[in-house]
Amino acid sequence: SENPPLPPPPMNSKISPTTATPKMSQCSDTGSPSGKEQLKTRRSWSVSDLALAVSKSVGTIAAKAKKFFREKKLESPDVAENEREAAEAQRKNDWNKLLKRKLSRSQMSNNRQVERLCWKGIPGSIRGSAWKAIIGNDLKITPELFKINLKRGKKLWKEQVLDSSTKVKDEDDDEGSREDSMRIIQADIPRTFPQLKFFHQEGPFHEPLLQILQSYVCYRPDVGYVQGMSYLAAILLLNMNTLDSFVCLANLLNQDIYFAFFRMDVDKMQTHLRVYQALMKEKLPNLYQHFETLEIRPGMYLYEWLLTIYSRSLKLDIAHRIWDNFLFHGQVFLFRTALGMLRMYESKFLKMNFEDCLSILNRPPEKINEKILFDNIYKIQLTSKRFDKMVAKYMEEDRKNRKNKIRGDRKQL
Repeated sequence: SENPPLPPPPMNSKISPTTATPKMSQCSDTGSPSGKEQLKTRRSWSVSDLALAVSKSVGTIAAKAKKFFREKKLESPDVAENEREAAEAQRKNDWNKLLKRKLSRSQMSNNRQVERLCWKGIPGSIRGSAWKAIIGNDLKITPELFKINLKRGKKLWKEQVLDSSTKVKDEDDDEGSREDSMRIIQADIPRTFPQLKFFHQEGPFHEPLLQILQSYVCYRPDVGYVQGMSYLAAILLLNMNTLDSFVCLANLLNQDIYFAFFRMDVDKMQTHLRVYQALMKEKLPNLYQHFETLEIRPGMYLYEWLLTIYSRSLKLDIAHRIWDNFLFHGQVFLFRTALGMLRMYESKFLKMNFEDCLSILNRPPEKINEKILFDNIYKIQLTSKRFDKMVAKYMEEDRKNRKNKIRGDRKQL
């Protein structure tokens, strides 16, 4: 099991010491030089002799390592890397075949093969095309519409330097709210993926990101810009061009959960938090009770996870894979991911106080193991159908409670 010792240099003077191949038999106990002689001869080795000897020793070690992995039925690092590359190439080939079929958004959302491929993670080289196909364009946004809103957005961007006191704003004035949005965008873009210089003032994606957000503010003045949108637009930009990113962002934000969250629909936001708490109590009862004791509420950490689809909280490669599955499954996957993260750290959380728990929740460790995280997400079994039923149920309960409260207030009057 020990590494073989370096052999002595060649003893035949007729053979060049720089080309001779050392014989491993000379390392044996019989016939080997004495300690002093061996030391003397070793000092006379050339660089080439040492290189050949080391090469042969390394080769022996490598052979032993491969034999060990084979006998123990373990996965050799080289073999594992080759298998990963082969698997990714196969997934890319499968996606290319799917995309050539030009399936509709509804066909993509009901395709079991798409579900399987999304779970494993979409290869980066094909991710942009796959996302576009899955998100679709139900809003029928055209390049012309994008250009119109971009032109308006640029104009408003220039006008936003005007002092706010020079214009009296009505609370319901869309122009005023859009101007406020532009100022928030100006402050928010430098804070978007600060570790990546792509979005900095001098970065290649700074202007495209600005254009997308400017255009969206004018496309949906009733929504405007809300912090968190820049992360969604940035993730899209990392995978597709500016126009496609805008189309996908607009359609993505048209989904019920984001339309409610970014419009600050407090009632719907509270309903989703109630659903999350009910699921946590069911799936992670011990942790739920611990958080209740510590008075840790979902609103203290969950909003950022959901609003940025984990792109601000987790490493980009993990966030991308979460996006792959969220775009296929919808909002239910965001809640499964949240519960999966809690499940992964449950044993640690149960030993922590309020401050330590909140520290991890707001700043998850950078070295999260992707496989372990997705194993935990997988164990949070929850279908879209059941999740939607829970949302509808709690929404109806909240509506009735609000109605009864109004009646009670009227009776008191």
